[in-house]
Parts: sequence; structure tokens; C-alpha cells
Amino acid sequence: MAGGVEPVRYPYSVAGKIKLFPFRFHWKNGRFVRYLSYALLATLPVIYKIHSGVHSPGNVRQWDQIRKKREHTHFDPPH
Repeated sequence: MAGGVEPVRYPYSVAGKIKLFPFRFHWKNGRFVRYLSYALLATLPVIYKIHSGVHSPGNVRQWDQIRKKREHTHFDPPH
């Protein structure tokens, strides 16, 4: 008890659940958490390269032109 406040028996909020989650135990004893963290760090540069290539101005312009060709009403003849 710190400051006369009793800790809650069950954390109902998400922040309380995150605060009481045993992260150190899972890092030491569960390899899934470690491997997931390492894999995420290893693939972040690849994901960034793909993201920057897909959202480049030239690619965005090209897809805008492709989408403009698709714009028609149901009564127009197909292209």
C-alpha cells in the first residue's frame, strides 16, 4: 500500500490491465514475445521501403489516372 491506497483486486480499465501485465515474465519465459519483437524490428525497414514506394507522387498520379478511367454511370457503355 503506497500512500494509504489499496491496489484494486481486478483492473477493469485497459490501462490498469496493461499496468499489471507481467511483461518481464513473458519476455524471459516466452519465446513468442521475443521473436515477435525481433521480427518486427527486422522487417520495419522493408515495410518502410514498400510504404514509401507505394505512396510516391508518381505512383499516386498513375493510380489516379487508372481510377478516372473507371468512372462511369450504370447507363454508360463499357470502355
